[in-house]
Amino acid sequence: MSWNFIKSEIIKLTGGRPLFVLCAMICGFCIMGDYGIVRPVSHSVFLSTYGTTFFPIVWLAIVPFNFIAIELYNRYLPRIGIHQTFYRILISIFVINAVAAFFMTKIPYCPFFFYIWKEIYVMVLFQQLWSVIHSTIKIEQAKYLYGMIFACGGIGGILGNSLPGYFAVKIGSTNLLLGSLPLLFILGIAFYFLMKNSHVEKDVKGVHPQTSQIRNFWQGVSVIRHSKYLMFILTLVVVMQVTTTLIYYQFNDILERSILVQDMRTEYCGKIFGIANLLSLSLQLFGSFFLVHFLGLRRSHLAMPLLLAINAIGSLFFPTFAMISVAFVTIKAFDFSLFGVLKEMLYIPLKQDEKFQAKAIIDVFAYRSSKAVASCLIFALQFLGLSEMLITLSWGSFFILMLWAFVVYKMFRIKDESIQEAEKNIEA
Repeated sequence: MSWNFIKSEIIKLTGGRPLFVLCAMICGFCIMGDYGIVRPVSHSVFLSTYGTTFFPIVWLAIVPFNFIAIELYNRYLPRIGIHQTFYRILISIFVINAVAAFFMTKIPYCPFFFYIWKEIYVMVLFQQLWSVIHSTIKIEQAKYLYGMIFACGGIGGILGNSLPGYFAVKIGSTNLLLGSLPLLFILGIAFYFLMKNSHVEKDVKGVHPQTSQIRNFWQGVSVIRHSKYLMFILTLVVVMQVTTTLIYYQFNDILERSILVQDMRTEYCGKIFGIANLLSLSLQLFGSFFLVHFLGLRRSHLAMPLLLAINAIGSLFFPTFAMISVAFVTIKAFDFSLFGVLKEMLYIPLKQDEKFQAKAIIDVFAYRSSKAVASCLIFALQFLGLSEMLITLSWGSFFILMLWAFVVYKMFRIKDESIQEAEKNIEA
């Protein structure tokens, strides 16, 4: 097999943009690598400072901060462009993470606000990365490339998780945040070349104020509300994240009672998240391609809640520390792999301002604010004084997953009816 043949196959697979795909992979690697370090640290410090009962409170607090972040994003993206928006966000992350490494446990309420900060900024970075990818990669290459790009992110997550997973006790939890800084620097370089080789590079501002329908948060909401397709994506994101959050709460509740030392808890979280990323990597490299290839987009979306329902049933009948950990790893692995790939493929047909700004409302605001919905459910259960909280949450997760399956069935049926009606109009 000659080098020229391999080169031609790579160019064909990447749609003639191998450097763009390489830079997208590096960006995904760096973002997930950073998150792999920051998430276990933030998670453990928050748990040690406030306990499990404060998680629903911080999830509710995410909503106003999320709103402000997306409002600023949608206002300034058309004005200052994709480049400046990304690098201003990146510099802010670099500075705040560096300060948190030294002062997180010394400044009052810092663990609380850093937890919120971490939840929002990683989604904004992914939002911008995938918006550029959707504007460049065609649907024909997406089913091959999206899994590969997600897989590079999975490798970054595994390596990132290895730092807190094996060195938290030796180095100290908060000091590990310094390990994210080199990844953020590499991310900045990779994103520059990503934009240089993308289809949006010709449009310096990315989305012009004169042509964009979306200039603030509420205009973005209006665009989503009037689009059945965007409402479908929004519903999928919300039900997935509500289910994930309920299982996440179960995991934190049993983790707090099982492991009492902060740094040991950080190491356990690092290893658990690392296993989730390892499973995600396998699903990203092989599962997403075979799922879409053999089942198609519709059946793949329907398979997701049905597979996760089995996961919920397991934690329902065996509510142990090991089983809850397995349930958490499984749903996070699916979230970062199959669900991520399938969801991102839905954005390809959209217009550019929908890919950058309406998508930000769904994938950042709705994605993270869904935790507030789960928080309200948890508060309601606590108010009712139910003794078997873990079992009740497992039942809640199961019913939400069944609702998810029904929504997928209904929305694809509506889509089919719309296509049939359009064909009849053309024939007439």
